[in-house]
Amino acid sequence: MIIEAILTSIAWRKGWGPVALLPLAFAILLGLIGGAEHSLAIGLFGDVVCYVALISMIVKARKKADNAAAPAVATPTPEPSAFGHRDAA
Repeated sequence: MIIEAILTSIAWRKGWGPVALLPLAFAILLGLIGGAEHSLAIGLFGDVVCYVALISMIVKARKKADNAAAPAVATPTPEPSAFGHRDAA
């Protein structure tokens, strides 16, 4: 459980935010179901899925959504003058 919490906080800082809590919630839910049915296999399956999901989140950082409404405009840099310094335009 401690390893899952550490992996969740690392995934959160990698840009996943609240989405990083979903694998942990899934593992806890399956652990509760497995505990109610006295089945260790269900809880272990949830832990393995949680580890795989969190490690994949850490390895592949979340992509930022491009803002299509406001495209980035590059500002031109001033050209050097004949004297080797940049003109103050």
